[in-house]
Amino acid sequence: MTKQTSRSFSRRDFLAGGVMAAAGAAAATVLGADVACAAEVNGPSSERIGGWSKDGKDFDLAASNESNASAPDGTYREHNAETFPANDATPIAPRPVPDVWDYECDICVVGAGGGGLNAAARAAQLGAQTICVEALGLPGGNAQEAGMCGILGGYSGQEEKQFAFPSYPFDAKALTDWAMDEYHYAADPNLIYKIASEGGRSLDWMAECGVQWRLGEVPVYVAPKNSTLDHHVLKMKDATDAMFAYGQRHGVDYKFQSPAVALVQDDDDRIVGVVINEDFGEERYIHARNAVILTAGGFCNNKALLDKYIPTAAMGCASSYLTASETGECFRMGLGVGADVSGFNSSASFDGGVDWQAEGGQWARFLYDGMTQLSRQPWLTIDRCGNRLRYMDSRVGEDGANAIYALGDLATIQMTPPGHRSYIIFDANYEDHLAGYAQEHCRKLITPDLEQIEKVPEHYRDWHHGVQDAIDADVLKRRDTLEELEADLGLAEGVLTEAVAKWNETCAAGEDDFMYPMPAEWLHEIATPPFYGCRIGGNLYGTKAGLLINDQMQVIGTNGRPIAGLYAGWHTAGGACGENSYIGDPILGSLMGDVGLAFCGGYLCGTSAVENEMGA
Repeated sequence: MTKQTSRSFSRRDFLAGGVMAAAGAAAATVLGADVACAAEVNGPSSERIGGWSKDGKDFDLAASNESNASAPDGTYREHNAETFPANDATPIAPRPVPDVWDYECDICVVGAGGGGLNAAARAAQLGAQTICVEALGLPGGNAQEAGMCGILGGYSGQEEKQFAFPSYPFDAKALTDWAMDEYHYAADPNLIYKIASEGGRSLDWMAECGVQWRLGEVPVYVAPKNSTLDHHVLKMKDATDAMFAYGQRHGVDYKFQSPAVALVQDDDDRIVGVVINEDFGEERYIHARNAVILTAGGFCNNKALLDKYIPTAAMGCASSYLTASETGECFRMGLGVGADVSGFNSSASFDGGVDWQAEGGQWARFLYDGMTQLSRQPWLTIDRCGNRLRYMDSRVGEDGANAIYALGDLATIQMTPPGHRSYIIFDANYEDHLAGYAQEHCRKLITPDLEQIEKVPEHYRDWHHGVQDAIDADVLKRRDTLEELEADLGLAEGVLTEAVAKWNETCAAGEDDFMYPMPAEWLHEIATPPFYGCRIGGNLYGTKAGLLINDQMQVIGTNGRPIAGLYAGWHTAGGACGENSYIGDPILGSLMGDVGLAFCGGYLCGTSAVENEMGA
């Protein structure tokens, strides 16, 4: 059985939410067109629910209560492609050299997110005439949404605490050896060593450019000094703004609302430029005399690419929280010129991805949507067999550095049960328990009284709004009886009711006998109607499969040789955490987390491109 929907899906998640929200009216400009790329590259997405320029259309949707999996063998629930901004894995062929170039530069950087801003700033600092093109209307991209940069040693701010991993003083080789073991030796050790040895230096260089860092209370991460400790919304914007300003002062020519359409390749197979769709209008050819750097993110929001290159994310993730682009055009451009792929089947996710798309909602949702935040609290969580799943605490005072790792490790727990989904259950008294849970970092529920609340899009300044959205869409199912809830979640008779009965016995005893027990103060009976339930999985934030690069950040072809003139940073590049990684550890996505990896990659790209191609 299928159901048909023609609901008008709110654009709040994209127009008010995400990284552009803090710029107010400019957000409408940023997302007014097909934001991912020019229509030629990504045209079909504008006809889907997930297309950022259209509210949606009628479509057939599998009833969510019919089954917990839609694949023929019942192992996972197939995503609805209509809910994704993009669904195309075909390579994008390069263009030939034009008779006349529209713009000239030494180096063209594609993307003005965290990696692109650093690549452009570094190239300009080293003397390159630099153009940076960006599909969005503002700098910073998804990097602005990040809360912290992971760093396990080598950053100057860690010296005062005499901290380094695996031991102090810092030794990049020792860190590489440890990381390679963590990656089961599925990564390029030269590339991992490059990250280990240059990661701290890249953060110190950003400080020299004007970024003010502070070391975290657990010294495995840094964050902007003046950003709020109260919530993580747009926390990294201070850093991306500083790098944008540095680039401006050093002559970088930024072209916003000008998505890249294709690479330009000459008769000698060298990459010599980029075609852009300037102001979402006319095509323009940019001549990059020395190098093109691809730093425009990965493909979290492209279903076909996820299916092909990261099947565990395609199966286990219920949503993506990267609301800006991430549709994979740069990756496809690399494939179009013969690039190889590295990091197959590796990604990074947080816990609590809400399965909006199963009810006809959009795949990409703002991380600080109230329903997402609610789903990340320590509720009774079960799989479709009724087995209880553990929770991992994010309170630093309780578990130190493990509280940071919990943000990713819990995603693996929720992504891997039978059917690749988990189920959270709670009752009418759920609000009474939230203060006692006291979850930290990006699990903190957003309320209007928090400091720097102006950074938060208006709709998300009170978490209740997002929860009500989920109830209205029946994503969060509210039912009068547990039996109704069980049936409408698609669970077999007795699965949920028996799990709740056992949970209530535990609560009544006041002591949890589960293998991974909850604190006694978290044991709350599920007894008061209405009852609530929601299907969840991973919340994807980083594709770790990408273009194969060497330790000079040069893109490598399937012939094993560098593609002349082409460089890539993360997350257009891959290989930073090897293959077959659910969450890209060692620390939330790589040796430097996710945004830290992008920052480092941009710095390395700018450095290598100028040194290798211009002899600087």
